[in-house]
Amino acid sequence: MSSKSRVLALLSAGLASLALGTMGVGSAFADSKTLHIEMTDDCDPATFNAVIGKGTCVGNGDTTFGAFIAEVQATHRAEDWVFDPSRATVRRKQTVVADNVGGETHSFTCVTVFGGGIVDALNQASGNTKLATACGNQTLADSFGASLVLAGGSKAFDLSKAEQASPGVFQFQCLIHPWMRSVLRVGRD
Repeated sequence: MSSKSRVLALLSAGLASLALGTMGVGSAFADSKTLHIEMTDDCDPATFNAVIGKGTCVGNGDTTFGAFIAEVQATHRAEDWVFDPSRATVRRKQTVVADNVGGETHSFTCVTVFGGGIVDALNQASGNTKLATACGNQTLADSFGASLVLAGGSKAFDLSKAEQASPGVFQFQCLIHPWMRSVLRVGRD
């Protein structure tokens, strides 16, 4: 292979890596009326259900409850419990749909300040000792119930009715797993 061919191959590989790497940030397309955010986890049903209760995990994940807790205590988060994308650009009138593709129930709760949720043990383990501030005049408990998304379910959120954390920014987090977060920046209509 000539040096010119090698340079072109490396350049192509680099551009492909860059394109794949930016996919996690996300951007709503100009003609899209909906932005989908996946809520993921990797709970092992046998161990999660044995510790927390039947039906806590209905997925087919591999992370045992013990490994989950150990990871949260060590890193203040569980790597496979995320909102994807964690950042995106949206239009103010665009609908955001939270799709729970994991095995546990999650919440997709509008907050003006990120922080702890409703599970004190996970707040402490993840270092979220100050509670999140819910959007509007709602308490965390009220916001939690209205923003639950069961495993396999979806819920739509109208940004035109949500309170912004700061001008041009909407924030959402799971009130069960408080490190699961998404920041949505408003682009031009």
